[in-house]
Amino acid sequence: MGLLGGPLAFAGAANAAPSYDHGRNDKNCSVTAYTPKKADYGNRDKDYGKSVKVEFKFKIHCDKRTMVYFDHKMFQGHGRGEDVLKRDHGWVWVHGDKYFNDKAKVHADRGDKDVKVSHTVKIQFKDKDRYNHWTWKSDSDRAYARIDLDRKY
Repeated sequence: MGLLGGPLAFAGAANAAPSYDHGRNDKNCSVTAYTPKKADYGNRDKDYGKSVKVEFKFKIHCDKRTMVYFDHKMFQGHGRGEDVLKRDHGWVWVHGDKYFNDKAKVHADRGDKDVKVSHTVKIQFKDKDRYNHWTWKSDSDRAYARIDLDRKY
């Protein structure tokens, strides 16, 4: 009977298991696609409003030095009927931030005042999972823009 009337100490259950946030935060590397912009060439390389050169920039960031495979595709248009303007891909070592800049010439239809462009960047890399095993991980990003043409008529 002394157990029922005596002081009892209850300790809360300690949660010693580490919390894993599965998603973008558990990756060593990530990619960011920036909004495409008109390439500035001054007065040289004028095409009289029939086309425009566009810069497609993106950034790969890795916390640790990592070999990353990237696949960068640039498109004219935003929808399903996109035309591939250019493709760049390959392996690169990344530690910290690494910036990439590609340019492509975009042709416009007669009477258009602007062109729609977009680009997609996908990366793949090996990283250790929560069990310390090597696994393939990936990330991707996409950006869109409307680029005005320099039509003088």
